[in-house]
Amino acid sequence: MLKNKIVQLAQFVSEPHTREMLVGSVTALFIKVLAAGGVFFMNVVIARKLGANEAGLFFLGFTLTFILAAFARMGLDNSLIRFISSTSQPDKVHGIYRKALVWSTVLSLLTSGLLIYLAKPISTYIFKQPGFYEVLIVTALAIPFSAIYTINTFALQGLKKIAKGMITLNIVVPFSILFCILIFPINTAILTAWIYLGACGIAVSISYYWWLISSPRSSTRTAFASKTILASCLPLWGVTVLTQVIQWSSQLMIGVWATSTDVALFTTAQRTAMLTSFVLIAINAIAAPKFAMMYSKGDTEGLRRIALLSARLLLVAAVPAIGFIFIFPEWLMGLFGEDFKGAANILIILAAGQFINIAAGSVDILLSMTGHERELRLNVFLGAILGVILGVLLIPTHGILGGAIATTCAVSSRSILGVYQVNRLLGFNTLAFWRKL
Repeated sequence: MLKNKIVQLAQFVSEPHTREMLVGSVTALFIKVLAAGGVFFMNVVIARKLGANEAGLFFLGFTLTFILAAFARMGLDNSLIRFISSTSQPDKVHGIYRKALVWSTVLSLLTSGLLIYLAKPISTYIFKQPGFYEVLIVTALAIPFSAIYTINTFALQGLKKIAKGMITLNIVVPFSILFCILIFPINTAILTAWIYLGACGIAVSISYYWWLISSPRSSTRTAFASKTILASCLPLWGVTVLTQVIQWSSQLMIGVWATSTDVALFTTAQRTAMLTSFVLIAINAIAAPKFAMMYSKGDTEGLRRIALLSARLLLVAAVPAIGFIFIFPEWLMGLFGEDFKGAANILIILAAGQFINIAAGSVDILLSMTGHERELRLNVFLGAILGVILGVLLIPTHGILGGAIATTCAVSSRSILGVYQVNRLLGFNTLAFWRKL
């Protein structure tokens, strides 16, 4: 019996897609663990050197421009992975990349200009945080850079250059900021914002160089059909924007109805809880092109096996990190400073939402890579609506506690709906990770 089990395990691991999934996941997880550590350390250093008030101003500006940069990408992130990974024709690869880059660059420049134009009334009448206007101007300048290096990152993932893509997306910016803050006497939000802008510029340069040396050579210049791109990216555009609403709307509402110190407390707790999702991002980076390829070939059984394998890997990697947060929340928040310990309960609530998100598996990527973008958009829309309604009801009276409850409910409902849609449309339940592969 044991011998048979060993033989079955060896056969399973030797299967090319499984082996590539396992090896790629280990590589991606290593990079993502390194990135998660860097982001956490960066947040700690920013909070300690700037103090809660100045850190809150920077985090508020960063979050607002991060949301707008996601809007400017037009939902092209997963469309790039889907189309690049499913074609072997170099001219089509470059065609989809050029069109995505031009569209996102133009829209991000327009978005950045509009935000700069409206920065004064936004900071005066909406957020009402002293000193926020100057920070908002600088972070608004980073919108085009953020959009461009993210487009390059997902194009690299479509080529299965996972390590290069993840380094650009997750390591270059936070480590550049961390290096500068540690080396130079940075103690204000505005200086930190300038460093963030420079770090985004570095990420653009690195990501574009890696695209040039990694992309296949093409002797012809073929335009990729705009209609095909729009059919995929427009539903995902809504998904992208609504995802930002789910993750960050509570933070923005806290910025409206509370102080910059409250923003800093909530942001550090939220970003710490979100570090647990590094495994989801890492494994999705490997799984996404495989989902697209298998679905295009009609390999439903292979799709199911990879989806369940990714669910197992997610739980194995995430449970220790989430367990650590549940056991030592006050100690973790204390790393940001004595004033941050009071947000320990906020960290626990937000980590619970991230656990449900991870336990659901790669449902969002499954839906987007298999042509079910509209169902994914519906799931995210319902989650976003729930989060905003709860935020409006709870944050004015309960502050950051209300924000944590609203965010956790939004994240959890979106994931549970994703499990239901995958089971209905693709025929398997990602929560049933124990089933035979």
